[in-house]
Amino acid sequence: MPKRTAAFAVLAVAVVAAALTIAFDWGRYAWIAALVIAAVALTVASLRSSPVLRTAAVVAAVAIIAAGVLVVRIPPLTSAGWEVGEDTSLIAANDKLAVTLDQQTHAVQGRTITDGDVVWKNGFGSSGTVRSQQLGGDSVLLYGDSGSSQRANQAGVISIADGKSRWNQDVGQQEPFTTNGDIVVFSSNETTTGIEVKTGKKVWTHVGEANAGSGGQNSYNSRRWVPRSDWVVIRGGARTAPATVLDVQTGRVAATLRATGNDFVVAGKSFIDFGYVKDGRRLAKGTPLAGGRPWQAEFERSNGLEVLEAVDGKARALYDRQAVFVEPETGEVREVPLVDRWSVNWYDGRVGGRYVAVEQRDHDRKVEAWAVADTVTGKLVDLKGRGQTVELTIAQYSGDTAISCTTVIDAVGAESNRYTWITDGTDHGELTISDANQLVEFAGTAAQLGNRIAVLRDN
Repeated sequence: MPKRTAAFAVLAVAVVAAALTIAFDWGRYAWIAALVIAAVALTVASLRSSPVLRTAAVVAAVAIIAAGVLVVRIPPLTSAGWEVGEDTSLIAANDKLAVTLDQQTHAVQGRTITDGDVVWKNGFGSSGTVRSQQLGGDSVLLYGDSGSSQRANQAGVISIADGKSRWNQDVGQQEPFTTNGDIVVFSSNETTTGIEVKTGKKVWTHVGEANAGSGGQNSYNSRRWVPRSDWVVIRGGARTAPATVLDVQTGRVAATLRATGNDFVVAGKSFIDFGYVKDGRRLAKGTPLAGGRPWQAEFERSNGLEVLEAVDGKARALYDRQAVFVEPETGEVREVPLVDRWSVNWYDGRVGGRYVAVEQRDHDRKVEAWAVADTVTGKLVDLKGRGQTVELTIAQYSGDTAISCTTVIDAVGAESNRYTWITDGTDHGELTISDANQLVEFAGTAAQLGNRIAVLRDN
């Protein structure tokens, strides 16, 4: 076979190998080898050509390598989104506007979500650090901690649509705890108060500290913000103190009972207390909060870690390789095993909500694969996008929505982070950045990456 013909054959093989490297993520070395072989083959094929063609072949060989490096890079060539100041953070967003807060001046601005143009301006008159929570709908809660027991904390609600303040008032030493959309609950060590979101009117007050809500985990981490809740649990400091369950809307007492310990959740319209039977199985006792009959149910508790919380309207006990759902009205138990050999990543992923980061390990306990699992179905979420995954975590979760962070390496060995918005069991949008060390915050479908804010685009 003539040398020139052989060179063209090698070139064709190298091109095919390069394409397969991208398709199957064979890695950096395979990609570089394919590019080098293609460039050499092209150069050899032009050796008996005119000087002009030989020069063109060398230029083309260099172009193949340069283009190959650029084409397969996962991060976009231009940065997505728009920039904000160093002390400015994203605090809320809807389909049209993103709301930002300057921690130095406490200036609040509403900006178009696609290009950052300022639509409205407002401010929040509070000293110290200002925290925020998007309450759902059109409302954003701002909260300023006075940092002193002698001064009252400040709280207020503004509209995302026009930035107008709906109310602003002192809340004593109370901190925001949860909301049902109409009422936002504040709590301190001594009292818990329900305030109307639209008007700021104090609807109810109850003695005691809130330490669990029906929108989140049990009471191991009290005084944290709990996502949307219809019920809130008030309890004293001792484990044996009675638990009082209040209706968030009215503040009325739905039940007062003694829980076994901190192993309880409020799901649906029931208070569910988890204990044990003699053989080590879990015993769940359901107390109705709005009519119905008490019930008891047993299920096997897996070895290892356990997280109890309300998910998908039911009580869920999460274990290494399965989720156990308990129907709050009847006590019916449904076990949902994770597919294949996947298990929950307790240490690198945030555990909570419907979706969890999962992993597969080899016989030496080394992680060899990462994914996101839907605990309602036990199946893996089909995360789109190219690149070889080297790590995966849940960056944020709330109810049936989660943001996953996947660290990937492309065919040329470049590392980047891909953030994926997951809801309804599927991948709904993603955003990829090359700087893995940037602070990332989310609000709705918008993400703040360092000093830039961008939209998680629909696929």
